Amino acid sequence: MQDLLIEITKRGLIGNGIHINPKDSLKELSASLARKKPNKHVHSCWEILHHVVVWQNAMIDAIQGNDVDWDNIAKNNNWPSGEMLSEDSNFNGLVSNFEQGIKKVETLIECVKFDDPMPGWENKPVIQGISVLLQHNSYHIGQIITVRKILGDLPLSDNY
Repeated sequence: MQDLLIEITKRGLIGNGIHINPKDSLKELSASLARKKPNKHVHSCWEILHHVVVWQNAMIDAIQGNDVDWDNIAKNNNWPSGEMLSEDSNFNGLVSNFEQGIKKVETLIECVKFDDPMPGWENKPVIQGISVLLQHNSYHIGQIITVRKILGDLPLSDNY
């Protein structure tokens, strides 16, 4: 059963059969376009990606058995600061951090026991943490694709 769960979660992590590969959602996305908002009620791609990376990193920490201050993250780290958004190089680093996190999760999936408790998240089982990470990433990758389409950066086809 563990082998089947490893295969399924790895496919979900890279979007195989569920959505596009998360790396493809960021392909050719410039920092200047990433910081644009379609309107004041919609987050920019950069803001969404920052949010994803913060929570992805927190969940990786929890899966590894580390303590996580969930309230602090929600209150202070959830969205990027204006200063963070002002430097194009910060976006490139964010994309790299996101991709490294995906690779790290792929590695973790191979070496954790899915029913082990995560002390950093109320002792919930590791499989629940991985599932939440996959769902959260998937949801927000869809948002990034939608924002890019609204901004005219991607075609309005079903390929994305």
